[in-house]
Amino acid sequence: MSKKDKKIILIAQCLINPYCRVHILGQNFPLSQELTDYLMGRRVGIIQYPCPETTAMGLQRNPQGRQQYDSVFFRNHCKDLLKIPMLMAREFIKNKYRLTCFIGLENSPTCGIHWGKHKVNRYQTESPNPVDSPDPDEPVLKGIMAEILEEELQKENIKIPFLEFPTQSEASSEKRKKFWEFLEKSLEPPLPVA
Repeated sequence: MSKKDKKIILIAQCLINPYCRVHILGQNFPLSQELTDYLMGRRVGIIQYPCPETTAMGLQRNPQGRQQYDSVFFRNHCKDLLKIPMLMAREFIKNKYRLTCFIGLENSPTCGIHWGKHKVNRYQTESPNPVDSPDPDEPVLKGIMAEILEEELQKENIKIPFLEFPTQSEASSEKRKKFWEFLEKSLEPPLPVA
């Protein structure tokens, strides 16, 4: 590993602090430790933004779908939360650090990368539970915060991969293996420019 290749990532806060997660996702500290040990072992600095769900609705919130968070008020809240992390990312980049990727959370209506069709609850609004057999032609959206983060990065002309930590998959699953492969690839030093 080259000492000149100084790396940072952007990460959803609940991947570092599982207490932020809404109760149905569980507070899986071993997964958080696995991820942070992996990043620290590879000398990757972590920039995390405050959890938008916790800062908007507190710890005692009920699980909701993306539909409930998709309001001008919540989007504005997300933009406010990203101000300091974006300043930090720009400062690191200015000082020759490499922003390698963003890591969001599987099935998060705010920080997920692949939000597909979800079941409807008794109030006829989107629930946090995905449908059992998703239609492959159904559009897949990013969570609200991930979408806004992508917009903010585009304003700065910063292009990075968006990865989703598969917290709901078994450690030996293909989904989990692919996540670690994609993360490893995003951390590899860039090829020299010819």
